[in-house]
Amino acid sequence: MKARERVGSAKTSDGTELELFEHDGHHEIVAAKRALMSSRQHNSEEELAQHVCEGLDPGALVLIGGLGLGFTLRTALDLLPEGGRAIQVELLDAVVEWNLGPAGAHSGDPLKDSRAKLIRGDVNKVLQRYRGVLHALMLDIDNGPAPMVDRQNQALYGRAGIRLVWDALRPGGRVAYWCSNEEPEFASALGRGGFEVTKHRSYARPRRKGTRHQIIVGRKV
Repeated sequence: MKARERVGSAKTSDGTELELFEHDGHHEIVAAKRALMSSRQHNSEEELAQHVCEGLDPGALVLIGGLGLGFTLRTALDLLPEGGRAIQVELLDAVVEWNLGPAGAHSGDPLKDSRAKLIRGDVNKVLQRYRGVLHALMLDIDNGPAPMVDRQNQALYGRAGIRLVWDALRPGGRVAYWCSNEEPEFASALGRGGFEVTKHRSYARPRRKGTRHQIIVGRKV
């Protein structure tokens, strides 16, 4: 059996090591020696987009925070209506380069789609540029409200972060948060922030297989 090979690495702002591994043609991103995402298991990243991108109006503008291996962006692009556009925000240059290289083929190289705009930067700052214009927003930043990669990511899930999301969405717009675990306190905070909240179980692999995750959806009412 072919050994797993490390083909890339990077450091986050707080010093956490992020690594890209290749094994038998598949890729995996590991943070601090813990698996973060894999090209073998990406069902929940696809469902993140499905919950908020299905049935959008023509010309819809959507934004994805956190690139991962590109599966959420790919699904959002597949669901975009006529004239729709997607903005992909990613903080780490290394993750972008991995997706522009061989790792991107797993999700069909969505960054190369003409409907996708890439912004390299902090999604908190980027959202301030898009006040009241987003039809859908997908946030797969770190592991959710309990950060694993970079402690600075936690700000997105506090009161100010929820308000930032509210301001970025159009009336009736929806936001979906990917969470590695159930997050009842965050779901309640989202409700207090004025969102109509639903919670969904999701699995890393289709047919309810693999690790279980949670997707929290908020609709601006």
